[in-house]
Amino acid sequence: PNYAALARQNFDLIIGVGFAQGDAIATAATQFPETKFAIIDVDQSSLKGKPANVVGLIFKEQEVGYLAGYLAGLTEKRAGGRGVVSSVGGFKEPPVDRFIAGYQAGARKALPGITTLNAYSSDWDDQAKCKEIALNQISRGSGIVFQVAGGCGLGALTAAKEREVWGIGVDADQSFLGGFVLTSALKRVDQAVFQTIQSVEDASWQGGRNLTFGLKEDGVGLGKISAEVPKEDLDALEQIREQLRSGEIAVPTS
Repeated sequence: PNYAALARQNFDLIIGVGFAQGDAIATAATQFPETKFAIIDVDQSSLKGKPANVVGLIFKEQEVGYLAGYLAGLTEKRAGGRGVVSSVGGFKEPPVDRFIAGYQAGARKALPGITTLNAYSSDWDDQAKCKEIALNQISRGSGIVFQVAGGCGLGALTAAKEREVWGIGVDADQSFLGGFVLTSALKRVDQAVFQTIQSVEDASWQGGRNLTFGLKEDGVGLGKISAEVPKEDLDALEQIREQLRSGEIAVPTS
């Protein structure tokens, strides 16, 4: 009903945010075929009826997940500990799984034989749920916790802070939370949305397709990296970044 109400007001572009909005966008786009729609984190071809007036804005979360995982693996290797890293996902959805798949692959690249733990909270908001999951992972030896659970994931980072292990943020730069944040896996939704609006403004809009944003398009990237990471590791990370940008490294998505 909200999308339909916006369409009736003749907005030039209506944007849905998130995987859970797919069905609603598909219904509204079919009902209002002359209205332009975009949806973040949803493949246009997966929508019911594949409406030609919708653009899917897809991100290569696996690429920045790989970078974060590679840095996590290097950090664990340098620490000389048990070699365990973990992730706390929200709901099991494709964007979340892409982050986690990349993270685990990157960690294994940096430290072959590393143990990767993962669990889902099935919640985006309840910080206590994610904190409990992270505490369990830390008790099993995780030295670095990657949160991929939105607001709920702040609880995972709280657990990392309390247990004095590293945390990795997601979507936005979460280094402001404290010095325990190793880095953050950024998804530049702002860039994707801005470019989509520009395409409407300059009449280059083309529906019925996806626009994909990865490292090459500056659609994903790492946030601030802890000052404790040595230059040697930063240099190694930069080499991996270039290999990802060029397509030399194929990253799993699930």
